[in-house]
Amino acid sequence: MTHTSGLFPVTDSDLQAKGRQKMYGLALYTSRVWEACASTDTRLCRDHGLHVDSERVALEIAPALAAVRTLDLEVFRAGQRGADGQRYLDLQKTDLQGQVVLGLVLARNADIHLPATLDLHVDRVVGNDDGYQVMPSWLTYDRLPAVVRANKRSQGNKNGTSEASHDAYRDAVGGHLVIETLLDAFAFFRRCDPALARSTPQTEELAYFPLPATNTGHGYERRHPDQPNRADVGAEVRRLTEDVPPAGSGREISYRLDSEGTAVYCGHTVERFGLRSAFTESAVQIGRDVRAGYPYTAVATNGVHHPITVGADGGLWADGVVLEDYPFPQPHRHPLPQTWLAWWKLALDDPFWYRKQRLAH
Repeated sequence: MTHTSGLFPVTDSDLQAKGRQKMYGLALYTSRVWEACASTDTRLCRDHGLHVDSERVALEIAPALAAVRTLDLEVFRAGQRGADGQRYLDLQKTDLQGQVVLGLVLARNADIHLPATLDLHVDRVVGNDDGYQVMPSWLTYDRLPAVVRANKRSQGNKNGTSEASHDAYRDAVGGHLVIETLLDAFAFFRRCDPALARSTPQTEELAYFPLPATNTGHGYERRHPDQPNRADVGAEVRRLTEDVPPAGSGREISYRLDSEGTAVYCGHTVERFGLRSAFTESAVQIGRDVRAGYPYTAVATNGVHHPITVGADGGLWADGVVLEDYPFPQPHRHPLPQTWLAWWKLALDDPFWYRKQRLAH
């Protein structure tokens, strides 16, 4: 198999051998992290709800971080001379995947040098009683243990982490899915020298990639270094979803709630066979839908339905009243306001769930 030379080919034979070994290791360790996400002790407890376990994932991350650090420091930095070495450092300052590599150094140093445990953040779990897959993210920088944030390189602290790595963690690692940062690191090193990545003889595909499909139905899962990350795909999904009117024959708005100063309109989409499904939506999107010809109605306290229109100034109106002043009732039975607002937050945070809410009926 032939390779392009890449951005920073490693020419020293000993460093080439080390680089190939560590790239193979990074692929292996990434696959183990992926497998660990699907084999935790996460379970549904009758009394306490979902018990989320991510300890095994955290344990499997350690060798992956060590491989990233070795590739960066002892293969590519050590393998470049003069101007090429400076070009490599400059690329890490501007390249998003290079920033991920630099930011992961902070996590690796914390694991090796500090008496602190880097916990993972898990706000997405998919599956059912037959098994759950956790999708852990790195803690945002401000939630890291104080000892990690204070561990900065200085004359008296040679094991400290550089200010550049602190900044890179804050910008490119914290809050991002763990698996995607490892895939980003692999992709960065592969762009630097494709010859270091090992392929399987039968398929010419990268060893250990793509990662096995989990069939969890949570919208999109990145399983290959060459695939775009979930955030980029999600942004495109949201854009396309907003451009298409909702499914169903119309939407009935029953309530208006407030979420941090933003008006949230809540109600039900009228589907086929009299079925109805809950939705939450913003005034801006409602205006876009109405202008596209999709019907919305405001449901008054007495049950009368008033069609929503868009005025010349772009404002929304119902029964001669600006929608933001329309006298909607307050939810007095399930779903209660906290439930509607939780659905609203989910629609904001998860574009795949938002697409399902609007279109998959």
